[in-house]
Amino acid sequence: MEGSCNCKQVKFTTSENVKAILNCHCNLCRKANGSAFSTYVVFLSSDFSLEKGTLKTVKISENASKSFCCDCATPIFNENPKYAGLKIVYLGALDKAQHLAPVVDTYCESQLQWITQMDNLKKMEQGFGE
Repeated sequence: MEGSCNCKQVKFTTSENVKAILNCHCNLCRKANGSAFSTYVVFLSSDFSLEKGTLKTVKISENASKSFCCDCATPIFNENPKYAGLKIVYLGALDKAQHLAPVVDTYCESQLQWITQMDNLKKMEQGFGE
């Protein structure tokens, strides 16, 4: 699989050997990513190859670091010493992720209550105001 950042300065490849696909609802992911939850695709670190560009890595807690594009700040992956040997890749960083779907929600004690009602939201083909 191939992935990239929004400005295309970072490009990477991974194997097809996905270890897990998950939604994380923890407060740290919500705060670090500015979103209600984060969706990740987990690979062995040895199956991830940075092909182009430079990443900046920031330690966001004693158990997590976040690597992102130095130019556009698109998040690419997280690492956690509790999960040594794994790259926790942001689903949105993969170029063709339409066929990937999470199989588990983690840290559900932190999950926002309205998440379970998302199927009831109004659906729009385009963005707001278009």
